[in-house]
Amino acid sequence: MELRLLGPLEMERETGLVPLGGTRQRAALAYLLLHANEVVPTRRLLSAVWPTDRVPGTARKILQNAIWRLRRTLAAPPGDTDAPELLTQAPGYMVRVAPERVDLMRFERLAQQGRTALLGGDARRARRALRDALDLWHGPALSDLVEEGTAWPELTALEQKRLDVMEDLFEGELLCGEHLSVLSELDAFVQAEPLRERAPRQLMLALYRCGRQADALDVYARVRTALVEGLGLEPGREIQQLQQDILAQDSRLDPPAPPHRAVPELRGPHIPAGPGRRPVPDGGAPRSDESGDHRPAGVLMLRFGLGAEFDDLQPGAIDRVLDTVCELAREEMEKSGGCVTTSVGSVLLGVFQDTADRTDCAERAVRACIAIRDCLTLPTSPFAAQVPVIEGLSVHAAVTTGTAYVCRWPSATGGGRPWVGGELIDRCEAMLDRTPPGEVHVCDETRRRTEDGVDYHLLPAVTPTWRVRGAEPVADGGTRCVERDSELDLMTGFLSRVRRHSTPHLITVLDHSDVSRTRLLNEFHRRVVDSGPDVVRVLTGTVPGPGDVLSVPASMLADYCGITCQDGSEPARLKLTSALREVADSDCTAELLPLLRLLLVPGRGEQEPWPVLHAWRRFMAEAARSTPLVLVWNSLHRADDTLLDTVEQLCAEHPDAPLLAVVGARNDLLNRRPAWPRSVRHTMTLRLAPLAGDPLDRLMRSVLLPDSESA
Repeated sequence: MELRLLGPLEMERETGLVPLGGTRQRAALAYLLLHANEVVPTRRLLSAVWPTDRVPGTARKILQNAIWRLRRTLAAPPGDTDAPELLTQAPGYMVRVAPERVDLMRFERLAQQGRTALLGGDARRARRALRDALDLWHGPALSDLVEEGTAWPELTALEQKRLDVMEDLFEGELLCGEHLSVLSELDAFVQAEPLRERAPRQLMLALYRCGRQADALDVYARVRTALVEGLGLEPGREIQQLQQDILAQDSRLDPPAPPHRAVPELRGPHIPAGPGRRPVPDGGAPRSDESGDHRPAGVLMLRFGLGAEFDDLQPGAIDRVLDTVCELAREEMEKSGGCVTTSVGSVLLGVFQDTADRTDCAERAVRACIAIRDCLTLPTSPFAAQVPVIEGLSVHAAVTTGTAYVCRWPSATGGGRPWVGGELIDRCEAMLDRTPPGEVHVCDETRRRTEDGVDYHLLPAVTPTWRVRGAEPVADGGTRCVERDSELDLMTGFLSRVRRHSTPHLITVLDHSDVSRTRLLNEFHRRVVDSGPDVVRVLTGTVPGPGDVLSVPASMLADYCGITCQDGSEPARLKLTSALREVADSDCTAELLPLLRLLLVPGRGEQEPWPVLHAWRRFMAEAARSTPLVLVWNSLHRADDTLLDTVEQLCAEHPDAPLLAVVGARNDLLNRRPAWPRSVRHTMTLRLAPLAGDPLDRLMRSVLLPDSESA
């Protein structure tokens, strides 16, 4: 289990992120974690959770309920002997947790290690520790609570600690002679924090060492103007002395001598051929004008797997599938400015080189990997594991960044692809061997270069390897469903109407392609979640087929209540009861609880569905009145009439509930129900047109299965 405060408040187990409840509950946990292993008095905790002028009379009771729910959330799963504990200890509460479980405590430990190394003269060790400490930050501390108005003094102090560590890191980088690599970070820091004098001194020194004396002196002038005009103060003695030393071109400002590095021994001509390795052609070494060089590069390796589902295909058909997926990968790499250097069977090696005007080889390699993976796989929800769009077809991807040996071998036409070799390729190949299907793994250097736009999860068992969790879109579209922007804008506008008028609406998305439709629904889900914490709750479900009418309502109910597959019957009952009490009065809770419990027990398909579905619809309406709800139903064309009626009645029976039902289905839904939806007042139907040049169409045709749509 990992608890994260350096960014949005998150708790993650091996199974994924754990829901932490509403604002008050998360605020209580966050404040206790800021003071982990210390007793926090109840009065102080109440003041943190509620501003002084808005403490309700029932605040103490609400806090006790929140603590009770948090205690169950933090409860250790079987076999975890080191899980955090929430204890009641006079005069308040305490979270007892191992330091390695909380990112804030790891940050403080690494920062102290870095400062100690810096004081001891070990700048390289200090730089590593300080960089690792800052890598734990994923935005402002408790950014989700800050957006909701939380303003604790502890957060201000924590932000100052982060700024101090950044200045310590800049100090270490300059002591290591890395003035060029740290220049852009320093410049951005000084612009954001103009009144801190240590960073401007560091920026002046870095600029001077880069031969930009005039720019260094301009930094001093800007700092002096800000201090004099803003505070009526002159700059401190240290920065004044640095200005004088720059004017005198004092030799003490020169960069440190670079450490001696041995020239790496190049591999001989008898290396076994394979991915990333190519023997010297007959006739000896390449011509002198085509000799190799060590260059900064991002290396991407892909492996495509064909499972037992392809055993019945003819060899020629299997070759067409591999050729198609390799061509898709090649196109994506070239779009991102990369080049495929080697293709051996189902394995591809690509290289992305830094140039004088473009130094983002790592990001381009990672985004190409994500694009290829997303083309061939599909998440069951925006935040779930990827599954193949064609059963049995898997993709594995790995990226390493560093220095590669790159050369261009002669060919009969005078051209040829670059050949890449060296230790960087070996590391990438070893990483690829450990990468599960549907995942993208990267090395620590790649993660460090790309973390501003890509979200990662550290894999402790294979440190320092990181798994890609998601990526922010870029200007040209990035990894998101930008081809459907107009449809997404319409759906987002419909949701705004739901919230503004507090009335139910229904959107129907029709498309013959399950893949295209599901990607659109997932992107809409992602956009709603990204709009802000606790603004709208999103519940999703995919209809497995006719028969089990209650499966999707049951999964939505469990998701809302935070019930997982590990919960037994009693924990599930308690979570359901707690959720009911939060949205409904005692009479409604007593009426709905027995029926809703039937959704959460084995054998629910044997229940009479109508009373249970009626109770489920009432619960969802009450929940929507508490927090607006979006219910996403995918593949509703598979549902029987009872479930179709339930979706319609949910919107028709509760005209004052701010609820949006989003239905995804194939076009034949309208063959069964030409007047769909019959009883909903506010509706919209989107018919998705095929995307021009969709690479999945080519892949589906290459598989040559009798029913490519079901594939």
